[in-house]
Amino acid sequence: MRETVKELAQLDGAFIISDDGVVVSACRYINASADGIVLPLGFGACHMAAASISKETQAVAVVVSESSIVRVFDNGELVAEIIPELWMLSKYGHHLSGAFSEKTDREITVVSKKK
Repeated sequence: MRETVKELAQLDGAFIISDDGVVVSACRYINASADGIVLPLGFGACHMAAASISKETQAVAVVVSESSIVRVFDNGELVAEIIPELWMLSKYGHHLSGAFSEKTDREITVVSKKK
């Protein structure tokens, strides 16, 4: 199953994962209203779809960018970024607004909103 998920991740579209971690569907097109969604410049259609679906449902959406940065959306807002060390070395600035926490472990930095 792991290899199948890796292969499907190469294709366009979203994975739908149930509350108990079962992949229900892959390569899905998400159609949700973008009303009220404000994203930083440079975020594309995948980020918009993730933010929108997290606002319209109780889902948490995760986007893995081609740059290997992982972004987490909840209720239409960016709530966390997982940034590889390579990006941190180049003084990458995160996109979170408001108070945040930052934790680095080995070669990954996790930046998340404080609640």
